[in-house]
Amino acid sequence: MKKFEILEHTADVALRIYGKNLNELFVNAASGLMSFIIDEKEVTAKEKVVIKLREDNVEELLVSWLNELIFNFSAKYFLSKKFKILHIDDLGLEAEVSGEKFDAGKHKIISEIKAATYHELEVAKIKKGWQAKVILDT
Repeated sequence: MKKFEILEHTADVALRIYGKNLNELFVNAASGLMSFIIDEKEVTAKEKVVIKLREDNVEELLVSWLNELIFNFSAKYFLSKKFKILHIDDLGLEAEVSGEKFDAGKHKIISEIKAATYHELEVAKIKKGWQAKVILDT
């Protein structure tokens, strides 16, 4: 099963994400997001941050997860590389994210992502696991 694919969208960028379970879906969503921001090969997983989120449903949880990763980069200059979901259900997650601080001498930003949006948001259980679609505001 592929992790994610980039979809054509008029103004922003869109991702279709796949996973055997919710854990894998959220890890693949994070990887897809970061593929727009930085070349993962440039990032070393030498620091860790813990992210804890609670929401009303799985759709809001996915948007919050991606927006937390965007916030960690835009406000704290933390580039995420590895994602370990410690706990996840339809309403919350706890994850350990490994990466490093942005270094202009080492890292080249591919594009700026402002936010994950609710526009055309989809999260669904399918025959082979889970699938989601999210549009990212650039």
